[in-house]
Amino acid sequence: MIPTQEPVEPDDRQLVQTIRQGDTEAFELLVRRKTSKVYALCYRIIGNAEDAKDISQLVFIKLWENLEKYDPQYAFDTWLYRMVTNVAIDFMRNKQSRDNAVNSNLRLVKTSFDAEQGVVVQRKEVENVFNEVATVLSPKQKTIFVMNQMDDMPSSEIAKVLGCRESTVRNHLFNARKLMQQQLQKRFPEYARLWSER
Repeated sequence: MIPTQEPVEPDDRQLVQTIRQGDTEAFELLVRRKTSKVYALCYRIIGNAEDAKDISQLVFIKLWENLEKYDPQYAFDTWLYRMVTNVAIDFMRNKQSRDNAVNSNLRLVKTSFDAEQGVVVQRKEVENVFNEVATVLSPKQKTIFVMNQMDDMPSSEIAKVLGCRESTVRNHLFNARKLMQQQLQKRFPEYARLWSER
């Protein structure tokens, strides 16, 4: 019986040459040949299996797009590994930026959430205290105080809204604060201390 000879597979350089001539099957062969090496390198750089898979796929897309740039006088693996490391490093930089952004947002959300638990109760309590203390204010004083302190409106804007001079708004604010401070000291001394610290 005559031994059948296994067909000799083309080396990397020959494969690239064939791919450049438009043979997509040759590219599939190259991908199959290099997948485990590319994945292993990605995994070592990144340390995460899922990310390593994603990067490997990206490497092969880049490989397809840049195959014309490969110079056959250099080892194909050297050129390919440079591509792998570049893609992996870009990925890590972007991931770090994304992670930093995500972590910052998570911290903000967590802080806000933790604060919200106390704030809901506090807000209701502060509203009750304000409503009681504000009974000493005239309607105009109360309106100006609310617009300035709770809606963050500057006195110039309040003056336009109410059709009065800015100095009038400032006088009303000054008097409203003084009257409320007196009421707080009388009725809610624990809030009077906080108020004076603002």
